Amino acid sequence: MNEFDLDPEEVRRLGHRAADIVADHCAGLRGGPVFGKVGTSAALFDEPLPEVGRPADDVLDVARDHVLSHPFGNSHPRFFAFINATADPLGTVADYLASAMNSNCWGGDHAAIHVEDRVIRWIAEILGLPSDAEGILTSGGSMANLTALAVARQAKAPGVREAGFSGTPPLVVYASEEAHTCVDKAVDLLGIGRRQLRIIPTDERFRIRVDELAKAIAGDRQAGRRPAVVVGTGGSVNTGAIDPLGELADLCAREELWLHVDGAYGAMACVSEKLRPLFAGLERADSVAADPHKWLYVPYEAGATLVREPGRLADAFRRPAPYLAHDPDSLVTGPVLFNERGPELSRGFKALKVWMGLKRHGRKGYAATIEHDVAMARFLAEKVRESEDFELLAEPGLSIVNFRYRPSAHPEAGLDRLNRRIVNRLVESGAFFLAPTVVRGRTSLRVAIVNFRTREDDLLALLEEASRAGRELLSES
Repeated sequence: MNEFDLDPEEVRRLGHRAADIVADHCAGLRGGPVFGKVGTSAALFDEPLPEVGRPADDVLDVARDHVLSHPFGNSHPRFFAFINATADPLGTVADYLASAMNSNCWGGDHAAIHVEDRVIRWIAEILGLPSDAEGILTSGGSMANLTALAVARQAKAPGVREAGFSGTPPLVVYASEEAHTCVDKAVDLLGIGRRQLRIIPTDERFRIRVDELAKAIAGDRQAGRRPAVVVGTGGSVNTGAIDPLGELADLCAREELWLHVDGAYGAMACVSEKLRPLFAGLERADSVAADPHKWLYVPYEAGATLVREPGRLADAFRRPAPYLAHDPDSLVTGPVLFNERGPELSRGFKALKVWMGLKRHGRKGYAATIEHDVAMARFLAEKVRESEDFELLAEPGLSIVNFRYRPSAHPEAGLDRLNRRIVNRLVESGAFFLAPTVVRGRTSLRVAIVNFRTREDDLLALLEEASRAGRELLSES
């Protein structure tokens, strides 16, 4: 037998071993460091290309001892850096099943395509988009936003796919200063050009100022440019701020602009009837980016692009290939050609973990868990307000809290460096993983909670350890 073609009993045995390793890994999360820094252990990965293979059990042992032992940390309940959610264990099982099928999800009448089509329809329903809205799963928010902006580009400059922008007035894209950096990358990669990206200031709640946006649009029209796209933020990564999406929708309707909402972090919170009002106006967007691998807790990767008007995705990406053409009577032809909804032809079966998660937990299960994350952020913010050692830098938006260590009577000078050093000490200890940010020019301890394992005692421990680290650093200086 070929060494790749294992007999069923061996496949079953290896699967059981892998399941034991995963279960032990999950059970030991709280007992290990949050961030598994490789450091001096990097030499373990510095090896030549193997000429001869090793037994599968040996390879599993190495993966268990040297890979799973050095995680990024986002499954840990005290991981608060970035917006990297913990993974639903059911999603781990789904990825195993999807890998076993090894489907290429460009199209065809096989189960994976029907599953992805249904997942897109469910996400559209969660977001309040029309039932005939179309979409595609992507690797994450960056690709979801790029895909949506490519659709917007085609809608506002229909000849651009053939002729490019040569000789035409430049399109202009508008986004707030809180917008994700992937918007900057997208206008670059799409040939719109970063000079045509207008960064609009925000208000005291970190939301785009619609009055300043209107002025910028008028100025560009007067200068002979083509205002084309407004990018609203449905939960910024810095503060969790949500732009006034209803006002943006009104403005875009008057000005005949494409409204895209980057809801990679926040949009899935619409599954909660309690939180949905925060996103009023999202349902009027022309396109939305959302990430199931954030607040649906599925394992990486799973982002999504949704477009209101059917056919717009194909307008932007269709490029027929003779080897993919099927006559109407072909048994292969399926319900959706996903290769005509995005730039990729080879696509893995991302949809299974989203589909299984939604079937397992339902709308109510996800709503309760997301509401828990938001409640944890409110709890932390309240404890910061009560403390003499800390200062809240922004009212929590969704599940992000920004604060800093500031003991009484401590001068402003040196606080930024002190707070960065506190973060480094906490990460070095292995007890927590934070990533500092800047809020209104001040260094912040930023806590992002997208983890169903996080509890109040984790947050109280964070404040206690941050305060201790601050006192120690001051005594050492």
